[in-house]
Amino acid sequence: MATLTSSLNTAFTPAAGDFIVQCSAGTASLERRNTSGAGWVRVGEITGNNAFIVSNPVAGAQYQFVAVGSGTPTVQADQ
Repeated sequence: MATLTSSLNTAFTPAAGDFIVQCSAGTASLERRNTSGAGWVRVGEITGNNAFIVSNPVAGAQYQFVAVGSGTPTVQADQ
C-alpha cells in the first residue's frame, strides 16, 4: 500500500476504488473536487485517532486534508 499524502492543503489523486484515511492527532476535514477547476467540497471530518475507508468511484477526482480549528493535525491517506 502506497502513501498518497501525509500533508495538509495538498491535493492528491487516488486511483478509482477505495482508499484509507487517518488522523492520528487533531481534527481534519477531508475535501474533494471532481475536476481540477471545480470548487472543493467537504467529504467529512476526521478526529484524532480515527481512520476511515473512502470509496472513490471516479478516476481523476482530487482530495485534500484541511485543518479544523487550531493546531496541526497529523493526517495520512494510503491506497
